[in-house]
Amino acid sequence: KSDMKRIVTVLLTALALTASNAQDLRTLFVSMPDSITPTLTRSDRMDFLDYMDSGMKARVNNKLGGESRMTRLEDNVLTVETSQSGRLDMVLLKTKKGRNLICIIRTASAKYEDSRLCFYTEDWQPVPVHEFITPPQLDDYLTRGALKSDFLDVFKKRCMLRLQSVTPVGDSLEFRYTSLADLGQDAERYESWFKPEPLVYSWTGKRFRRKSKKESRCICTGFLFYRDDHLPPRLFA
Repeated sequence: KSDMKRIVTVLLTALALTASNAQDLRTLFVSMPDSITPTLTRSDRMDFLDYMDSGMKARVNNKLGGESRMTRLEDNVLTVETSQSGRLDMVLLKTKKGRNLICIIRTASAKYEDSRLCFYTEDWQPVPVHEFITPPQLDDYLTRGALKSDFLDVFKKRCMLRLQSVTPVGDSLEFRYTSLADLGQDAERYESWFKPEPLVYSWTGKRFRRKSKKESRCICTGFLFYRDDHLPPRLFA
């Protein structure tokens, strides 16, 4: 790949940035600190964009010797499969103050999927998650009948592993409970206790607000994170 093409890409991005006085998703992705994607370099991230622009398969060799792929690139959302068991989604959110907010969803897919959310300012300063969303808890996934069941406490004691996935859809996030199968043979018995639709949280310009069942019905489409002391706590308490 020629260095000239990369220079042109950077110049066009800079011109767009000057004109709009706001950083776009591509610019922020390139400037992302390596600590957020430790297996990828700045050059790798630029290569992803070049490949996507050229209509080629966006694949690079990461620092671990494996392959990473960009599978999605839109105006405000991108997805990178960092490894065979890991995924990163980046969502650019417009705030009512005219600034951008960055939402990062990290994913590690093992037996089940579980998501962790992080929020950053445009200069990649971390912002507390609770300022922008109150993630769903187990009760939020259950039907009214399940919440009234005499066996609810027994069920909750059985659910020692509580994981959920998050998928970005435009300016919304879809949450799904993913670890029901951990109950083994009882999983099928309790499947009807869970709402069939994902829980949808819509961005209001200030924070994510959970949509009602009626609002969510017209929208539909997880992620698992390895434990790390530098990562935020799991979404489930």
